[in-house]
Parts: sequence; C-alpha cells; structure tokens
Amino acid sequence: MPSDVDGLFGAPLEEFVARRDVIAKALRKQGRKEEADEVAGLRKPAVAAWVVNTLARDERGKIRALIRAAAGVKAGRKGADAAFRETVDGLTQSARAVLEAAGKRPTDAVLRDVATTLRAAAAADSELLAAGRLETVLEPSGFEAMAGATLRPRPARPAPKKVRQSACVSEAREAVDAAVAEARRLRRLAGESEREAARAARAATLAEEQLAKAERALADARRS
Repeated sequence: MPSDVDGLFGAPLEEFVARRDVIAKALRKQGRKEEADEVAGLRKPAVAAWVVNTLARDERGKIRALIRAAAGVKAGRKGADAAFRETVDGLTQSARAVLEAAGKRPTDAVLRDVATTLRAAAAADSELLAAGRLETVLEPSGFEAMAGATLRPRPARPAPKKVRQSACVSEAREAVDAAVAEARRLRRLAGESEREAARAARAATLAEEQLAKAERALADARRS
C-alpha cells in the first residue's frame, strides 16, 4: 500500500473520498495500476472507525497498551482484563474530544461503536489498529470468544452498588434505544399502511364511478 495512504486515513473524514481519488489518479499516471486499483477500492471509514484511526495517531502509547493488554488477556495473565477495560474506557473518553474537535456530536451510539471497535481490533486486527487504517465498525464477538476461552471463571460475588447502578443505567439506555428504534419502525409501517389505504380508497372511488357509468349506459341501451 502506498505511503500516501497513511495521510489519507489521517485526514479529516470529509476529505477522504477526494484525497483517495487524487492518490489513485496519480498512481495510474505512474503506471502503478494495481496500487491505483487498491487505493480506489478503499472505502470512506465509518465515523467510529475514523475516530479510532485518529486515536491510533494521537494516542499511540495508549493504543500500544491496549494491544498489549489484549495479548495478556489471551495469555491469561493476571490483571490483563482489568487493564484492557481501563484502557478502552480511557480511549473512549479521548474519542469524545476527537469528535468535538471535528465538529461532530459525541453521541452515545458513536462512542459505543468506538469502544467495540477498539476491543475487537485490539484482539483480531492489532496491526490494522496500530496503523490507523480501519474502514468499518468492528464487533467484539471475536474477542469475547477469545477471552472466554482463556480466562478462568471467578467465584460469583455481589457487585458494588456503583457497579450495579452503572449496569442498570446501561441496560435502561439500551432499552430506550431499542424502544425508539421499534417506535420508528412502527411509524414507518403505519405511514405505509395509510398510503396503501389511501390508494385503495381512490381505486374504490374510481371503480364506483365506472360502475355507475356502465349502469347508465346499460339503462340507455335498454330504453332504446
């Protein structure tokens, strides 16, 4: 991959497509068709992926620490899981500043995507994460499977009050998000149903008019 691509992924998100096309065009002029095609095929990163790429450049030390912690979790090292969670939390807080500096709203949805992408990339795509060249939001399922296979189960014990409260708040937010999504879906279906009903009503009116016209024509025919 050409070195110019590093600058491409480090540029403002709104400039990605234009810069990508310029690089691809320059490579074609140089006769480097395969590289040009590779660059042209790069997708504009999702917002959360772009934030993670920015963190990979601005917070290199923390990203390296995250990758080390992920490796520690995989190896079953004591304290690695706590270090992993703490590093993800710290980088997610930094993500808020990245978004605000770029004039974008640090919504809960975007910050959640940043956190899941950090977790998944540290476990499965550490080289791409370190290079800051992610294109899409990644799911943490792969890491969860890895962690579940290496960590020993701990005896169950009551969670601290603050932890329980935090979990309740998180669950409540997820429930609200799910309810909002369902309400939007139902409103969309209702709108479609209303439009179908209106079309059916117009068709019925037209049919009634045509029937009345046919009946008048029949009556005229019988009189004559």
